[in-house]
Amino acid sequence: MSETRQLLPTGRFSNILLATECSEFSRSAEELAASLAMLFSGQVTALHMLFSNPEYEAIAPEQSKKQEIAALQATNRVKQWMVDQGVPCEVEIRRGVHPHQEIIDAAVEFDSDLVVMGRRGRRGLARWMVGDATARVVAQAPCKVLVVPRGSMMWRSSILLTTDGSRYSERAGVVATILAAKSKLPLRVVSVVENKGNASRMKLATEAVARVLEHARGMGVEVSGEVLEGHPPVDVIAREVSQCGADLVVGGSHGRTGIERVFLGSVMERLIGRVSCPVLAIKGG
Repeated sequence: MSETRQLLPTGRFSNILLATECSEFSRSAEELAASLAMLFSGQVTALHMLFSNPEYEAIAPEQSKKQEIAALQATNRVKQWMVDQGVPCEVEIRRGVHPHQEIIDAAVEFDSDLVVMGRRGRRGLARWMVGDATARVVAQAPCKVLVVPRGSMMWRSSILLTTDGSRYSERAGVVATILAAKSKLPLRVVSVVENKGNASRMKLATEAVARVLEHARGMGVEVSGEVLEGHPPVDVIAREVSQCGADLVVGGSHGRTGIERVFLGSVMERLIGRVSCPVLAIKGG
């Protein structure tokens, strides 16, 4: 991994922005944010978003004030829980029409290393997709984003990295190795090709996996990897997650064929909606 020296900031988890609803849907995200802060001796900013309706606020300012007080009380309970765990925590309450933009702006303002947020379930066919606000945060945040399904716990079995050799995937390889080393967990590295008979694609995938294997072994991490065949890639990766029992998936937010495209609709977005474990999307840095 020739970029390791330049990519070390990508592996930091010292300044964590937790986007919380202060509800049961955010509890797992809160617990994972605290666990990461303890693992990396970091701190957490608990951000609670209130939807802004200027017309309503002008008509009923007292109700808006009560809403803010209730939000502050709820977020302070999260802060107190963090402090009880030994995690430094600050509270931030924001109003906005677009929740994802407030989260992104806060990540920029606080120079966050990581945004942690929950993945709310939805009905029908939408259960296969991540919520719009979450996807937009992953697409536009300036830092790593960890999306946490309800009921998830800190990873204890293994970490799976998906790579295609793109610059986003190379950074993901550095982060996954750091997490595996810190957590003392095995790392599984996979790259997916539609057809192993495609020599050029197979060469790229094989080299991408080999680079991570070499880097991880140099860091003393137990690691295995292979190129998998199948289509669509999200199905292949989701199946591998289930088979190897991984409880964290790490990958680049954009792939080799979509580096400059909007994240919405990418493999990582679909994967967030398909697996039951947390998914960590790595940005370009």
